[in-house]
Amino acid sequence: MNNGVKVGFFSKIVDLINMLYPFKKEEVPQRKSRFEGFLKQGEKEKSLKVVSAVKLADEALDIVSDRVVLINRLKSVEERMEEVESYGRLTNEDVEDLKDLLARYSSLAKDSNALKYQVTSFDANLVRMEKLGEAAEKDMPEIKYAEERQRIFKQDISYLEGEKMVLEHASERLKNAIDFVYKFSIAMVFFFGGLSLVMIFLYIFRNVQTMPVISAMLVFVIIIAGLLYALRNRLKYELALNYKKQSRAIELLNKKVVVYAHFTNYLNYEYRKFKVRNSEMLANNLHDYSNYRHLTKRLDSLRNIMAQTEDAIDFFLKDKGIALRFSSIEKFAGTVNVDDKKRFYEELFREKSLIEKSLKRLDARNSQIWDELMELKVSGGKDIETIDHIIEQYVEKAEKTMTVDALENIAIMDELDGDDEGKIFEFTPE
Repeated sequence: MNNGVKVGFFSKIVDLINMLYPFKKEEVPQRKSRFEGFLKQGEKEKSLKVVSAVKLADEALDIVSDRVVLINRLKSVEERMEEVESYGRLTNEDVEDLKDLLARYSSLAKDSNALKYQVTSFDANLVRMEKLGEAAEKDMPEIKYAEERQRIFKQDISYLEGEKMVLEHASERLKNAIDFVYKFSIAMVFFFGGLSLVMIFLYIFRNVQTMPVISAMLVFVIIIAGLLYALRNRLKYELALNYKKQSRAIELLNKKVVVYAHFTNYLNYEYRKFKVRNSEMLANNLHDYSNYRHLTKRLDSLRNIMAQTEDAIDFFLKDKGIALRFSSIEKFAGTVNVDDKKRFYEELFREKSLIEKSLKRLDARNSQIWDELMELKVSGGKDIETIDHIIEQYVEKAEKTMTVDALENIAIMDELDGDDEGKIFEFTPE
């Protein structure tokens, strides 16, 4: 309610201000006549014929300006229609056929570009596979066999080298044992020899009965000597057997090293030949090469179909008189919208028809104005000279209004119209 009161009070204030200072609408200034001089010369008031001649001349100049604008517009429309006229002549079936051809070509071009990207993304080693692909497939079983044998012989060599080291260590221990037994035997000889001398000394000089001890010691020495002899012979036998095992291990190791070197040299040659590190890498390259060949075959097939489609599009365009304004069929297919072209032509055709109708109406009105001016001139009486001057000035102003291009277009339009409705624009008043 309060808002309503405030609004009503404000409205009363506005009404009061308007009553005290009424709003004056600005009058739209009327355009001055381009022949106003004929209305102000000499007499205060001109005759109705002069006034009518001025109005007719003003209207005629307006028509001249409008006709120039329309003709220039018509020229622009016709130039654009020339570009798409061939599309306007297409039937609905032709439009569908061309759209199908362009859609098929665009799809093929898209697939072709995708395949090109996939083909170029492969490793450069495939270039070598193109020349050695058959040889790689043929050598693959032998390479795998050589790698397996190399692996086995490498294990055997490692085992034999370990066994050789063990035998060499055992040989050193046996040599040390034999040396110890030899030195121990010498020590026992000196020990028991000295002990025997002591016993004999006691027996001779001290009259001590040492014969039982000497006899027992002699038996003990014989036993120890026999054991040491047997131990030494056993150690020599083990050392000889160790030497034989070492010799056998070295012989086997040398043979396996030779075979291992053979497989290694063969594999190194094959690896250098195919630029790979192992058979797995070679198998991957062969797999990639197989995919590469499959993609190149698909790409060749697509290119053949694209070429056929391109020929069909080119034949269609030439048959229908459509100019190819692109550097390639691919750009044409990816850019041109046939429906839009045909729709654009129809819009231009409608615009051209409207312009031509407008020009005919202007020509009819021009002819009518010219006839009215001639009637005023004939029946002008004392105003004949004034009306004649008005017509002369009209012709001069019309010549300044129109350009050379417009004159050429008017001449063309007059020839196309084939009637005398445009004679007012010839600027040759009777």
